[in-house]
Amino acid sequence: MAFGVAYERAYGAQAAACLQAVQGVVGGLAGQFSNEFFDSLAATAEGARILDALREHEFARLKERHARYLLLLFSPRLGMARHQSEARRVGRAHALVGVELQALIESLALFQQKIRDEIVPLVAQRQRDAVLEIVERRIYVDLQAQAWSYQRVDTELALAAAGIDEMIQQTANFSDLVRGVMRLVGGLDGELSALFGRCDTSGELQIEASQGAAGHRYHEAMMTGLVPKISIDPSKPSGQGPGGHAWRSGQIIVSDAWAIESRNKPWQALGTELGFRSSATMPLQDDTGKTIALLTLYSAWPRFFSTLRTSTFLNHLQRSLSHAVQRLSSAPVVPLPLRQKYRSWVTHKRVAFMYQPIIDLRSGELRKVEALARLLDDDGRIVPPDRFLPACGNEELFALLELGLEQACIDSEVFAGEGLCRAIALNFPAEAIADARCERAILRAVERCRPRGVGIELELLESREGHDSDEHRNAFLQKLREAGVRLAEDDLGSGHSSLLRLDKYAFDEVKMDQGLVRRATQRPQRALEFMLYLTRLVHAFDMRVTVEGLEHRGLIEGAVVLGADLGQGYGIARPMPVEDLAAWHRGFRHDVDPLRPRTALGALATYLLWDMQVAASPHQEGGAVPVDARRTIEVFIAERGLQRTPLADLLAQHFDEGHAARPRVRAQVIGHLTQVWHAEMGSGSPGLE
Repeated sequence: MAFGVAYERAYGAQAAACLQAVQGVVGGLAGQFSNEFFDSLAATAEGARILDALREHEFARLKERHARYLLLLFSPRLGMARHQSEARRVGRAHALVGVELQALIESLALFQQKIRDEIVPLVAQRQRDAVLEIVERRIYVDLQAQAWSYQRVDTELALAAAGIDEMIQQTANFSDLVRGVMRLVGGLDGELSALFGRCDTSGELQIEASQGAAGHRYHEAMMTGLVPKISIDPSKPSGQGPGGHAWRSGQIIVSDAWAIESRNKPWQALGTELGFRSSATMPLQDDTGKTIALLTLYSAWPRFFSTLRTSTFLNHLQRSLSHAVQRLSSAPVVPLPLRQKYRSWVTHKRVAFMYQPIIDLRSGELRKVEALARLLDDDGRIVPPDRFLPACGNEELFALLELGLEQACIDSEVFAGEGLCRAIALNFPAEAIADARCERAILRAVERCRPRGVGIELELLESREGHDSDEHRNAFLQKLREAGVRLAEDDLGSGHSSLLRLDKYAFDEVKMDQGLVRRATQRPQRALEFMLYLTRLVHAFDMRVTVEGLEHRGLIEGAVVLGADLGQGYGIARPMPVEDLAAWHRGFRHDVDPLRPRTALGALATYLLWDMQVAASPHQEGGAVPVDARRTIEVFIAERGLQRTPLADLLAQHFDEGHAARPRVRAQVIGHLTQVWHAEMGSGSPGLE
């Protein structure tokens, strides 16, 4: 910040000599002058809002500092560099507590006028003009330095907003998103602490992340009962605080004077000790306006969240973060203590790997196994992935991949020695594409497993890829392929991007999302139609299809009939330790015959496949039914003793009339077969074993 020679003359030996003579006058009036200044400031609307946010002892300290500031302006020893440094510090404080720049200019003008009116007349006549010129120049230097701090605070907020926007665009992992946003927000001046929470299935708000030492202590106090947990329930006293009001109203709730507002009373004693002076509670909403998460920020400065610059930042953060959280909101709620515990267990390698067989659905041959990570708790018990994976960010996922690769290298000797299978599959987060660390770890594992004849396969998880160029991604994947690594797309059907990636990457295989398959329990038609049409789509891309979630014989039969290549699920085998695989392999029998289904799901799959073929060729003579399809279903009807039922009559009619009967009969046939399926499920039919 450059100033002319005229302003530099407000400092130095000549200015010091001039000001030395008035020290007695200024020193005796400093306290009185400060009182009168704040009386004038309190008479303005902006000044009153600022002063009302202060507690009594804080106001007293402010007046003391203001009196010292008056002495500083008149100090003979004050240099320009020191003055600018002090003014920037004061300007930052003013910006953070909500003093708008226009109000600052007006208060300094008032300050200058009171010096003219009340102090300069007490100075000797011959010195008045010189003293007034020096002080007014110093006030101008002060204003310029404080204005610089205001601009700096604006820049920091703008950079934080840009950083958060970039993180939202690049991050597809819920844990990384929340932790990253909390770090960026906590990095703002104002000594920010923060809490982020969502409601669990019981409707209780669970804190999933905290920021800052004070934020961590505050959350710990809630968990131990020292202060109430934040609640959204209006029937509870703790639900009447800013958190509850923000959740229900959908509006950002700001507390300018957190430590003295009555609505914060249940938390005030501890919060005041931790230095909370203002807060902003921000509800994050989905597209329908429903609150789905809560972000609460705490500052050590009163009125920190009430400035135009900060409120603009908060509104922007609410909009952008709401969209991001909604996009990733399928991640289950995991309370912060558990999140921290799970991440710690991954860091300390308290991980065991189980292997789930994947078979050829036609021959029953064991084709490969999937390595599935499990955590070990303090008592050595297994923690399943649906509990700990939602707490993992990309670093934890990479650690799990690296541990899985290491274990696969060790266990490949068992697979080779027992003649079990020739491939081990591991989950691979899409964000790790083009990550040099992952590339090195994978290629090391390939080299170690190759002499044993065991290959590595990677199942690319459904998520948003990083922002590396297509060239880098393709080069990365090509290097893996050249090393013999096979690639599969995991969870096809779980999101629209998974369909787009079929064309983007040259996968060797696709795994159908087990969430689609499990719909068969209540909506078998939908589940089987997804299986049918996705299988045909994948085969059109010349890729193999693995169906996950085959939990019983009915689903296995459906997958076989509809042409899926590979199968995985509890109906085939549960995940097991490596030492149990050989025994399972010796005892496993795959006796599914697509021409003789033993379950209603198998029969329904046969019917849907035939119906699709007839609909595609409606003009073939008489709507003829392929002999195998009709015979297959008739055998099922006979073996179940259903020959004299409406189902048998409807099937015969549809088979005879082909496409012509389709609009009238199809829904009824599906309905009757669904009823048979539900009866099988309810009776525990042997066909489902």
